Amino acid sequence: MPSLFGTVPGKVIQEGEMKNSAGFVSIKRGIDNGEVEVKAEGLVVSTSGGMNYPLGDPICFEAEKLAMKVARLGGVLVNAGENGGTMLAITNAQPDITLHIVCPSHQLIKFGAKVTVNSYQTRKDIMTILPNVVVFPGKVGTFDELVNCLGWIKSLQQQNATPPNLWIHKYWWEVIELLNNKGAIQPGVWDKIHGFASADEINFE
Repeated sequence: MPSLFGTVPGKVIQEGEMKNSAGFVSIKRGIDNGEVEVKAEGLVVSTSGGMNYPLGDPICFEAEKLAMKVARLGGVLVNAGENGGTMLAITNAQPDITLHIVCPSHQLIKFGAKVTVNSYQTRKDIMTILPNVVVFPGKVGTFDELVNCLGWIKSLQQQNATPPNLWIHKYWWEVIELLNNKGAIQPGVWDKIHGFASADEINFE
């Protein structure tokens, strides 16, 4: 499994970590002011998706299946901790292995471990630099996180560091293929992108 030890810009208000038998993630204040230290080992899966899907919706069902798969493999889950949609579905399914990266201004899930950061950008950078990023359907905020992950893949490859594996739900695939066909996604970045229609198709390496 890929590992990560690096920093992203921002400030941590509340530090935190999550550990399971085959995965570990830690978010702490960096040595330098204005930096966040991000450490991940083993199976760490960050998820993004819309918060407007009701529990019981097929999208939430797929999110729950992903959570159960990660739990069976001994991994840990990371999401934005907002009180709805795929985030709530994943946390409900596996609260003991899910770490929320939250901003104080958002409507948050009332239970579960959390890390509090100062801004949406910092939250987004943490979630999209982690070793495995899974993007479910959503709206502009979810798409923003998807694109941010593409940027991290390119940046880390240029630094000879290990980039995330990006798993994209078929909901977004037409847009991603358009960008690729227009030459907006470099071949090395494209190699780190995987499509899925069901959580059953996601194969963490």
